[in-house]
Amino acid sequence: MKHVAAMLLSVLLFQAIPGCGEKKKKGSMSKLVPSARIDRSAGLEISGLAKSGRYPGLYWAVNDSGNPPFIVPFRRDGRVISSPAKGILVKGARNIDWESLASDSSGNLYICDTGNNNDSRKELHIYRIPEPSPENRSTLKADKIRIRYPEDSTVSPDMLVHDCEAVFNYRSKLYFLTKRRYDLATVLYRLDSLRYDRINTLTHLSRFEIDGYVTGADISPDQRCLAVLTYNALWLFHDFSGENFFGGLKTRIPLENAGQIESVLFSGPDEVILVNEGDNELFTISLKNLQERLASGSEMNTTREK
Repeated sequence: MKHVAAMLLSVLLFQAIPGCGEKKKKGSMSKLVPSARIDRSAGLEISGLAKSGRYPGLYWAVNDSGNPPFIVPFRRDGRVISSPAKGILVKGARNIDWESLASDSSGNLYICDTGNNNDSRKELHIYRIPEPSPENRSTLKADKIRIRYPEDSTVSPDMLVHDCEAVFNYRSKLYFLTKRRYDLATVLYRLDSLRYDRINTLTHLSRFEIDGYVTGADISPDQRCLAVLTYNALWLFHDFSGENFFGGLKTRIPLENAGQIESVLFSGPDEVILVNEGDNELFTISLKNLQERLASGSEMNTTREK
C-alpha cells in the first residue's frame, strides 16, 4: 500500500444519511490524498488491517487469495519491519481468500478466510493466533475455527450473497458484514461459538441497504462507533444500542480517488486509516470534527433510523 496520508475532513464533507422515508441530502465528495505507501514487499492485495495491542505504533496486514499465508507488520510511514520483508508465516493456515483481520483485548489476532466471490464455499475459516513479535519468522500454530452461514441450504448460489470482507470484534464476539453482489445491501451476522471440533453456524442479525459493496469494517476503541467501508464511501454508525448498529445515527462520507479500497481501521478514538489494493496507498481521515459536532448537538444533519 502507499504511504500514510494525513487529511482532515471538515464537517462540510459529511453527508447525512436519512432515515426511512426521508430524502437523502447530498454532500461534498472527499478526494483522498495519500501520504504514505506500504512497501511492495508486503504484497499488493492488502485486504485486512489490525492495530497491534502489544507494540505501540505497529500495525498488521494480510493479503487475499493467491498470496502466501503471511501476516505483515508495518509502521505508519509504510515500512515493513519483519525479516523477511514479505511477513511472518502463519503456521497451520492456508490462504484460500483472506479478506479481513480483527483483534481482541486478550492479545489475539483473527485472520478471516471468509472471501467467497462465487458463493461456492460452504465452509469458511477463522484462524486465531496470539499476536507475534514482529521479529519472529513464524507464528504459533493457528487455531482453525470453521464457520458457515445459516441459510446455505436455502439460498440460490446465483444470488452471490455470502461473500464477506468485513469482520470486527464487539464485546468479545466477532461480527460479519457481507458483500452482496445481488442487491448492494449488507447483512450482519454474529459468531457465538469458537469450537474447533465442529462447524460453527453464524447467527443472522439484521440487514442494511448500504448501496455498495462492503469491503471492510472496524469499531472504535470505545466501541461506540462502527466504521464500514465500501468502494465509494465510508459509513459511520454511532449512538446505537447494544448490537443494533444500524438503529442509531448514520453518517456517510463519499470518497473519491480511493482506488480499490478494501481496508479500514480505527488508529485512534477519532481517526481511521484506509488502504487500497494494488497501489498500497494509505489514507488517514480525522473524525475529530464529527465527534465534536455530535457531542455539542450542533446543526450537523445526521439522522436516526426510524
